[in-house]
Amino acid sequence: MLATSVTLPLEIIRAAAHASPAPTRPQVLMNLVSQHTETLQLAPGLSMPVVEDDGVTIPDILLIPAIWRHPRWVLHHHAWQLEIVRRCVAGGSWVCSVGAGSFLLAEAGVLQEGPATTHWHWFDTFEVTYPKVFLRRDQLITQQGRIFCVGSVNSIADLMVYLAGQLFSRATATTIENQFSPEIRRRFSPHDLGSLSESHQDEKILDVQWLIRSELKKGLNLARLAETCDMTVRTLSRRFRAATGMTPTHYQHTIRTEEAKALLLNTNLPMAEVGWQVGFRDASVFSRRFRALAGVTPRQYRTAVRGKVFALDPAAN
Repeated sequence: MLATSVTLPLEIIRAAAHASPAPTRPQVLMNLVSQHTETLQLAPGLSMPVVEDDGVTIPDILLIPAIWRHPRWVLHHHAWQLEIVRRCVAGGSWVCSVGAGSFLLAEAGVLQEGPATTHWHWFDTFEVTYPKVFLRRDQLITQQGRIFCVGSVNSIADLMVYLAGQLFSRATATTIENQFSPEIRRRFSPHDLGSLSESHQDEKILDVQWLIRSELKKGLNLARLAETCDMTVRTLSRRFRAATGMTPTHYQHTIRTEEAKALLLNTNLPMAEVGWQVGFRDASVFSRRFRALAGVTPRQYRTAVRGKVFALDPAAN
């Protein structure tokens, strides 16, 4: 077992609980489960207490750590873990595998024909062993309902930030995202499996999304967009929300914010110029809209991604 695939997720979830408002701050109980009660040596000088599986507990999150040795060896010698996986999936847990841990999900039969990924070293072995599972070699994170596969330890932080938003709040997730190095990662959401909010099959709405992205500097004219797609504004708004989970206006704000993040990271443009490049003529409106989605001001974001600041206080500025 790779120690980082356990300790990093634990740190993120613990930090998320601590970042929650004091009156509603939840208690977080974390257990490393084994067949026997013992202390597990993760690495020289690093050990964790282990509790014995009681056969009934359904946790909020079941984390399957990365397998350090050949996955088939683990499946042969530790097949008892498969029943825990099946129990937690049936009970509604968020189930997350890291690296070759996805072999346990496939062996337990919970992936069926859905998407999955694994550590790149085991792509061929996984595909041959589980031909009915849709192996996504091009994805670092896959989702099938409440089951997630993460291809590497580097991507587990993205998923844990997303789950922090599901278990606690979006505000908590934003705070944690800023604490855990926004300069080397971007937030995971289910829509990241395609491009932003484009993993649907409504071709007319995909056309609308393309128009919004290609005309980012222009104001949003719903009447013109609806006419282009031969539908009413009301129908456009309804179908857009059904396909993407957001309104056309919120989609445009989200795209503008993501583009602004790239400019803040990769250019030395002044704040007002960054805002103008993504369609905001008023710097104060740009700052307000950016903060509403990113949780920090544009200036704070640039400081974080350029200076590698460990923690940001979203209440500042």
